[in-house]
Amino acid sequence: MAPIIGWAQIPVVPVLNQLFPDLDKNPGDAEERFTLASHFGAEQIRDTAVRLKAEWTLLDGTEESSEIDFLLFRERTPITITNFLGYVNRGDYTNMIVHRLVPGFVIQGGGFTIVNGADGGIAADSVATQPTIRNEFGVSNTLGTISMAKLGGNPDSATSQWFISTGANSDNLDSQNGGFTVFGVVSRESFEAALELDRRQKFTLYDLGGALGSTPLIRNTNNANFTAERFYRFSSVVEVPLPEGQAGTDPNLSYSLISGSEEGDPIVEISEGELVVGFPNATFGGKKKVIVQAEDSVGNTVVDTFEIVMEANYESWRKAVFPAEDVENDLLTGPAADFNNDGVDNLMAFVHGLEGGTNAINGLGGPSLVLGLSTVGLELKTGLIEGVNFGVEVSTDGKSWVATESAQTTKESANGRTELFTVARPDGEAPQSFYRLRYTLN
Repeated sequence: MAPIIGWAQIPVVPVLNQLFPDLDKNPGDAEERFTLASHFGAEQIRDTAVRLKAEWTLLDGTEESSEIDFLLFRERTPITITNFLGYVNRGDYTNMIVHRLVPGFVIQGGGFTIVNGADGGIAADSVATQPTIRNEFGVSNTLGTISMAKLGGNPDSATSQWFISTGANSDNLDSQNGGFTVFGVVSRESFEAALELDRRQKFTLYDLGGALGSTPLIRNTNNANFTAERFYRFSSVVEVPLPEGQAGTDPNLSYSLISGSEEGDPIVEISEGELVVGFPNATFGGKKKVIVQAEDSVGNTVVDTFEIVMEANYESWRKAVFPAEDVENDLLTGPAADFNNDGVDNLMAFVHGLEGGTNAINGLGGPSLVLGLSTVGLELKTGLIEGVNFGVEVSTDGKSWVATESAQTTKESANGRTELFTVARPDGEAPQSFYRLRYTLN
């Protein structure tokens, strides 16, 4: 009989390997399909964690502590892991402080240690650094990841300093300086300790100069009570067995839409392991922030956020608002027609993102007048549209109108835009003037 061999299950956590792209699409474009397993992955982690125990003393003498567990990748970033564990196992991180805190962005450590000196003051020192290491960027800098800090403009300059992402930093940190190497994640259970520091309920930020320009210390720390115990300081940093329940063993992830599945265009759904985005050819257009989540078997999650914009053109809007039997009839649904005789032609209703088949006169907004010292502006809120030419016309009697040059600027909003058209006012005494906007289709 052949021997029975038991294979140990390797712990994994979900990570983001590839960002979803922002999409700018037109009505009727072919749907986009993304294989979710190509963007997310179940990353194998080590059977041990690194536990960073922080201790501090409040001004009333109360002693407090917290623990943050780093779950380190097993094989993904071998150079970085070997380097980091070297600092841990040599004891280089003992009495290390968090020397930089940017709320909602990063918690950074690994650079400095602080103890109480013999003379009653504090003794600060830099962590003794080893040679720089090669960058191993691959996993995205999502909420709760642990990454190596480095010098600007030098991807291969990391030594001892690391940071925890307390915000969704993918769009920022993945694309600069060769990408910041993620080498692990904070355990789900201990991440709350990091967020408590990030919220600064007991700590505030002090500028101690240089690299310690935003260092967390107990609130109301001053010269008289400025001791090592007032810092967020790690009294021990050691390897421990992987905490139970903090990593799964099933490499299969489940996926869900946290945002983006709401009614309205574009159409976003998850189907058979794919994220599917559709762009109907009959639409008002739309803008959506899509948040996709991957989750493992024990509740660890990772998300990616991206934006989809679909601008309506007149034909797509026309198909969306008018009865099918009237869509081809320009006398009813053409841009110059007024479908329901409400005094608002169809083109104007389109520009404003309105329902052309309902009374629209009360739905018009603007243009409003914006007066400057030497300019006059017309501000108009529109739908999310394309294919329209805007022009400014001026008149001194309200009857005869001539085109005038204007500068156009656009501000985006949730499901539309604000267009500002600025016209230079003549120097010296000028006659009373009237301004209006004219819309034409491309």
